[in-house]
Amino acid sequence: VLPALESSRRFAGAYRDRVFRAKFSSLRPADLRAAMDSLGVPDENQALSVDARAEIDLRLGIAFTRFQTQYFKRHFGAQLGSIVKTVSYGPCQLPTLWFCVHRHCQVQDFKPKP
Repeated sequence: VLPALESSRRFAGAYRDRVFRAKFSSLRPADLRAAMDSLGVPDENQALSVDARAEIDLRLGIAFTRFQTQYFKRHFGAQLGSIVKTVSYGPCQLPTLWFCVHRHCQVQDFKPKP
């Protein structure tokens, strides 16, 4: 894609005839087909808002990780001991943790069949 993009950057928005975006919020085959049937051009404002959200998530994660690490060490230091060095927070961590725990449970519950 990059060579085509580089050659088309003679003026702002020149990528519009070469780069398209599929909008979907489900991975169901019907929804993906519908998204591919209605491709649109990327919206620069939406792209910039995604960048802003990522920056906010990062800064919030750093600040809240620092806050809750200090809080838990101060209030539960004896119970935590030296094992816990950081109590991390991030907006994507809980859903990701769920996937990991769910997969772990599937592996633990697996019963091989001959």
